[in-house]
Amino acid sequence: MAAFFNTGLSQQQFLDEYWQKKPLLIRQAFVDFESPISPDDLAGLACEPEIESRLIEENGPEGTWQVTHGPLSVDDFSRLPETHWTMLVQDVDKHLPGVQYLLDPFRFIPDWRRDDLMISYAPEHGTVGPHTDGYDVFLLQAMGTRNWQVSDKAIHDVELMEGLSVQIMTEFTAAQEWDLQPGDMLYLPPHFAHHGVARNDCMTFSIGFRAPSQTDLLDSVINTLLEKQLATGRYSDPDLQITVNQTEIDSQTISRLKQLLHDTIDQAEPILTQALGKYVSETKSSLATLAAESLTDLPSIQELDELFGKGGELQRSLYHRFAWSADTDGGHVYLAGESYFVDDENCSYLPLLTEHNAFTHTDWQQIKSSEQIVNLLCQLIAEGGWYWLD
Repeated sequence: MAAFFNTGLSQQQFLDEYWQKKPLLIRQAFVDFESPISPDDLAGLACEPEIESRLIEENGPEGTWQVTHGPLSVDDFSRLPETHWTMLVQDVDKHLPGVQYLLDPFRFIPDWRRDDLMISYAPEHGTVGPHTDGYDVFLLQAMGTRNWQVSDKAIHDVELMEGLSVQIMTEFTAAQEWDLQPGDMLYLPPHFAHHGVARNDCMTFSIGFRAPSQTDLLDSVINTLLEKQLATGRYSDPDLQITVNQTEIDSQTISRLKQLLHDTIDQAEPILTQALGKYVSETKSSLATLAAESLTDLPSIQELDELFGKGGELQRSLYHRFAWSADTDGGHVYLAGESYFVDDENCSYLPLLTEHNAFTHTDWQQIKSSEQIVNLLCQLIAEGGWYWLD
């Protein structure tokens, strides 16, 4: 079984013993690690209007824990003190494809669960305060030293400081504490409180794994039911009894409602995979503008054949989210919140269309005999999921 870094655990043992259960410190997860990006590079990304970034100052000119949302400017940086601030940039793995290799060791976890690689830079004493997150995160120290304090259990009922645009706990008790050096990594399950403080100029790479909320999933299920014209039944009460209070919603009514909702979920079972696939493949709102830049007209099969014949190569868009699923009667490809059906005999091609970073002439020769898959590739290109590499 594949090893999980240098922990002595296999990847499955990590999932069984730690994933969503308890923190894990991994010394030298990336041996002799050197950051592929400098603080100046990160600051440059934070100044780009299409890139999501934040500047958090513990004592800003406008108040305590001041948050400035990007794009940041030269003026923002020039007024900063020497200590006690943090700059954060989201989705660096999409904006800088050269850092994608850092995600490779985590691909035993489904890609649709991964949110992004966020990078933070902080000088001495820089922090975003003690807080909890509702997702799994791997915190890789990339430069300098950061002190981490972590709670001993998940905390769901958190009291936050009032009047702030960042979520900072009013009380925090640490059960464990470590200093992380470059190459060290800390895994934290959801809702474990943590507090990271820079000992010196440092960068931390956060690889986050999101999970849909119950309401998000219900919303996607409802939308898919409406789309498929399913669950059209209505509330019924054939066991109705004479009412005493004409405007009361009684307990029997609520029991019928609960049963109706249970029946609705049972009817939704055939479309649950599609509902999830559509939801997890939706393009992040912060990346929508960049994702739209690769939209194009629907290409013809002849165009593809000619371009591949000339040595052309397709690149998978990092601004789009892909997923796929297979069932007994076929499968689906999910891209940008849309679902595309594939016959059962063509399901073997789904990883090729959704997981590879590049699509070459060799790949084209492999799918060329399948009209359905070729047409699907044309559709994915038109939607911006694949684009021609210059």
